[in-house]
Amino acid sequence: PDRAVLDCATMAATSMPMTGPVDQMRFGLQTPLAAHTKAPHPLQAALKKDEFSIKLDLVRRTYGSAAAMRLKSEKVAAEQIQRLPGLPSSFVALDTIMNEDNFISFEDTLGDPFEAPTEPNFKLHDVMEIKLGML
Repeated sequence: PDRAVLDCATMAATSMPMTGPVDQMRFGLQTPLAAHTKAPHPLQAALKKDEFSIKLDLVRRTYGSAAAMRLKSEKVAAEQIQRLPGLPSSFVALDTIMNEDNFISFEDTLGDPFEAPTEPNFKLHDVMEIKLGML
């Protein structure tokens, strides 16, 4: 038993030297050297997939490819729906399809561009006349 304790103590002393923490007040915030040299793990690409593609894959596996194609076509259609030219669009249908209507984010309470006291760059009638080729 004494030999096992002695072997563990010598192995711990010789395997890695202990260094103190980096003084971040003098040297600034630094990332560890291992973060600079480490290659990304192959699963990181899979984890970076957006939530909609994960949801689409789940729908495809659960309900079949027809439901997944319908959900994707609804998203494409919701991305194209906008208000009249010159007016900002809120994309409520897209938020509903992307399941973002159930969460309150920073933009919902502060920094909402619709609450800004600015007027549109173009008048609605001028934009429609340009779009219809009347001008």
